[in-house]
Amino acid sequence: MSTSSTNRLPDLETVLLWEGEIDNLRIRELFGVQPVWASRLLGELTKHMGTRAARASAHAPLRLTSSAPARKNKQSPDEYLRIIGASAPESSNSLFLEDARKDLSIVAPGIFAAIVQAMRSGVGVRIAYRSMSQPGGSERLVFPHALVRAPRRWHMRAWCSQRKEFRDFNLGRVSDVESTDIPSLHGREKDKDWNETVSFQILAHPSLTPQQQLMIADEYFPGSSARQLKVRKCLLGYIIHDLRLGTDVTKHLPPDYQLVVHDAHKLRLINRSTIYRKQRRPCLAPTGTFVLRTTRRRT
Repeated sequence: MSTSSTNRLPDLETVLLWEGEIDNLRIRELFGVQPVWASRLLGELTKHMGTRAARASAHAPLRLTSSAPARKNKQSPDEYLRIIGASAPESSNSLFLEDARKDLSIVAPGIFAAIVQAMRSGVGVRIAYRSMSQPGGSERLVFPHALVRAPRRWHMRAWCSQRKEFRDFNLGRVSDVESTDIPSLHGREKDKDWNETVSFQILAHPSLTPQQQLMIADEYFPGSSARQLKVRKCLLGYIIHDLRLGTDVTKHLPPDYQLVVHDAHKLRLINRSTIYRKQRRPCLAPTGTFVLRTTRRRT
């Protein structure tokens, strides 16, 4: 790992924020550096933090001061988890952290790289693709313009020559890629649902008791009774599904659904959704539009 203080300061500050203190030994554990480098990094961090952190003596750990504003502001510890996960294997302090998330996004690097190169060159690729309607696979000529890291897997946003529209393709279902020199006539600027954003509010489920609603609000959006989200229109279904947001307060009930989309019926109108009589859970339709239906079907 690089020992440059400039490169390491953001990581050191993040660890300090989430652990409350940091010393020479902890820096050595994290980055696998020698004591002299750890001392240099600790000195740079002390200077960088200014009045937000202090050391009681020359050999004491650097500790956040009680007045440091970042201590009270809720934020995601994911960046801290990334740093700890990449730390030297002998780091004993990482033993109290366990990342229970499992990555199911298995993608062949060669397929990923071919799509990246096609996007950079502005050309199409022929893919062998399997779908729920054609599990045996079929050939598609697509013109990709973006890769999307969805919660459980990677997707490619591309113009499909067969369907004559922009669609989402699950990279885990792409078994082969062949590069072409066919120029793309359907770039990202023409993908309306990619460029258009949708704003919506999420709040605690109204069926919860007032105390339960307050608890949920403090957990997910402290200081407010709701939270405003803004997402790309074609990704709306992924977000709603991943966050397990209820869209029908009469059918999506606690404890399975603790958060709901405010005025969800308006989202259906925005996305020109097809509403089925039996509504159970949100999903993303093949075209990337948000619908509610009993069964799921993807490209």
